[in-house]
Amino acid sequence: MKVVLEHIAARQAAFASHPFFEDLKQDRPVEQIMAFAPRLAFWVMTFQDVLRLNAHFISDPGLKRLAVQHRSEEVGHDRWFFEDIQELTGKQLSVSALYGRAHTATRDATYALISEVYRPMDDRLRIALVLTMEATSHIFFGRTSIVVSTKGCGPRLRYFSDFHVQVEQQHEVFEEEMERRLRSLELTEELRAQAIGLVDRAYAAFDLMLQGLRTEINAPVEPLLPARLPEPQSAAATSFPGTSTKDESQQDGNEQHPHILAV
Repeated sequence: MKVVLEHIAARQAAFASHPFFEDLKQDRPVEQIMAFAPRLAFWVMTFQDVLRLNAHFISDPGLKRLAVQHRSEEVGHDRWFFEDIQELTGKQLSVSALYGRAHTATRDATYALISEVYRPMDDRLRIALVLTMEATSHIFFGRTSIVVSTKGCGPRLRYFSDFHVQVEQQHEVFEEEMERRLRSLELTEELRAQAIGLVDRAYAAFDLMLQGLRTEINAPVEPLLPARLPEPQSAAATSFPGTSTKDESQQDGNEQHPHILAV
């Protein structure tokens, strides 16, 4: 199992160099940099089910205890996410938004990850999946916390801030216990290959997710256009006392369908 843990560490290091994290360094308002945040919602909500189902399918008592404890430590983090979205955007997400085109990459990646849970697999590989997801979260929240702190938004946020990082650090002792358990376990060559394939597929899903989020960060900031004044009436359409223009009934008919400006 040592080989699998080393592979997770290597993939984590590569994940840290993803272009998405470079995008976060742009000199833009925090609302623009964090514009990707709402598009994470589908994954954040489904993540709780991924942990629940993964623990459910584990039969080994010792490994099941580890998975259940890990899941219990993640409960409630989704509430922090929606509080942050409210703070960043001034509104809550709708269910229809989660299934809109802008969230497609996140949904696809989420489906790929939850499909891994439903694969028949050795219990030890299920713990490897948990460690893989934790490895990505350490990188992700470490970077977002720097952004919101630099922009002076740390006290207003929890999910994307150092608050979340500190909570995760409190779980490190537990994660180290999981790693110790796995290091002491021997895998057959076939299981080792399956575990490495699992880790690679998980990171491929997270890569897909981050590529989708990049679109929002790199969207051009459109300047606000000045309000357009209504067009002045022509002299022919202006009525003066003692003068006659078009037939009043025709004029009334025209006024029923005024010209609409495209603003």
